[in-house]
Amino acid sequence: MENLKIPVTKKQLYLLERIAKNDDRRLEDLINLVFSTGLEIYFCERGICFEKDKEELTEDEKKQIKINKKLINETENFWSLTDDEQKKLGYKKVETQYSNYSSYSEKSFIDKLADEIRNNALKLIKEDYKDIEENIIKENTPKEDKIYSLVDSTNKKSIVNGNTWEQSEVENNDETK
Repeated sequence: MENLKIPVTKKQLYLLERIAKNDDRRLEDLINLVFSTGLEIYFCERGICFEKDKEELTEDEKKQIKINKKLINETENFWSLTDDEQKKLGYKKVETQYSNYSSYSEKSFIDKLADEIRNNALKLIKEDYKDIEENIIKENTPKEDKIYSLVDSTNKKSIVNGNTWEQSEVENNDETK
């Protein structure tokens, strides 16, 4: 994975960290989610179009481009034929550009890119949550046959004082009386 950098002031960073914390997220996850949403919003009414690199075309697309060129050059009045007639000859449209001017039924490359970035962040969040669930939550749960100190006004280990269940376990039952 590559990383992007954006310049922010200390105050801006501090505010972003607090926003992330308040939203129960890591700053990195919040930035990914905000960036992906911003990408979609920025380009929702702003057009963009540029050629794909040759490496971005599949082998099938490259073959079809050659077929299309041959059909166009060898078929008289090719462009006056209907779409169905062109298809019967073997012509298939190949997208050689990235554009966000797609049909309403299909997502633009910007929307797909934003989804991928969002999914990267969500995947990391899910993996972290699974790790927390498997390792931390299971480790820090009370056992049925144990006695724990829940509240203690002293500095002894207890749940209220921020200790884990294991740390708050009462070793000697006499202490609870």
